Amino acid sequence: MKAKLFFSLFVFSTGLFAQDFVNGNFENNLAGNADQINLSNADLNAKLPGVTAFGSYGDVDIITSNAYSGSGAQDKSWYIAITGGGTDIVALSLTKPLKEGRKYTITFYDRKASSYEAVPIQVGVSENNTSFGQAVFTASASPSLDVWTKRTFTFTAPANANYVTVQMSGGELQHWAHIDNFTFGEGKCNETLNVTASSYSVYAGETVSITATGSSSYTWTSASLKSSLTGSMITDTPYGNSIYWVMSKQDDCPALTSNVSVSVIQPTVSYVVRDTTPVKPVLNFNKENLNGKKIAVRHTIHRAENELKIIIWDKNYVDGDKVSIYLNGKLLVKNFTLSKIKKEIILQLEPGSNFLMMEAINEGTEPPNTAAIGITNIYNSITVMSDLKTVGAVEIIYTPVAKN
Repeated sequence: MKAKLFFSLFVFSTGLFAQDFVNGNFENNLAGNADQINLSNADLNAKLPGVTAFGSYGDVDIITSNAYSGSGAQDKSWYIAITGGGTDIVALSLTKPLKEGRKYTITFYDRKASSYEAVPIQVGVSENNTSFGQAVFTASASPSLDVWTKRTFTFTAPANANYVTVQMSGGELQHWAHIDNFTFGEGKCNETLNVTASSYSVYAGETVSITATGSSSYTWTSASLKSSLTGSMITDTPYGNSIYWVMSKQDDCPALTSNVSVSVIQPTVSYVVRDTTPVKPVLNFNKENLNGKKIAVRHTIHRAENELKIIIWDKNYVDGDKVSIYLNGKLLVKNFTLSKIKKEIILQLEPGSNFLMMEAINEGTEPPNTAAIGITNIYNSITVMSDLKTVGAVEIIYTPVAKN
């Protein structure tokens, strides 16, 4: 029997991705065998694929000899030289665009020639090859005379970018520096999403903000949300304990997930008012106005029982809102200061239409008045907006059940 030999190929995710320059060492050129000095932007662009010159003056050099300093190129046979103050700027094409929010490492070399001054090299990223874009690195020191100095830096891409740009932002036309051998290190995938909440414990009805960092695109899900949301920050108004999940998909990298929990404090009932005897009658009530204020009916509900329990509280920020509560023009609660603690009131309805009205006595320190009325077994809560000119109301139609 012949033995069978099986080969298995295992692929491991290392959290790394490849990125490179099209012509980072300038070896791919049409310069022939001679130095090309003081090239206009157009001439340089025609002779150096993957590199675009767009400086204000335009006299980039493509050099292969040892005539200008040291021992020629840092890598292989060719390097380029640029002047300062933005008179020469080059955009280096990439094999694929940079991804916003991802970390990259770049290495390059610079050198100064005798008889010329030089200032630190600056590197940027740009979406196009005609503007410098956003700076991501400025060397801590100027190029050294006749010696190639290695520069390595790591940055987070501030935007999706197609080019890495290079210049001496300082100096002027008489400043001159050599640059060569631009390479990417192994790019590192983002490994962790950080999720924070503006508050990890809120009262029911309060708004919370959730923020994610560590990547560039985010999708949020939660039982508290009506649908999935996108963006680095979301807001929600949870009415129960909630877990917010966020996922970030990364090209060439594993997707990341994280979550944060927010607990919700449910308001408690403070006391019960069962006596509906008015503190004082309200004489000026005609279903259209109360105490000279227009009545606006916000909701209409139907009941078959004459007893109805309601609760009132401040559904948003507690800022000293005050209300008075009326039933059919009779004052039940006077100048009540709202809080997160719910006040429970038992109403005795009359057959037919009953008007439950909430008069805003003030608007607290942060207008508007944000009182909420909850009606047991009908609605979790309904918002009855009132201001200093309008009385919010609920019409409750009580139809007694006929007895056999």
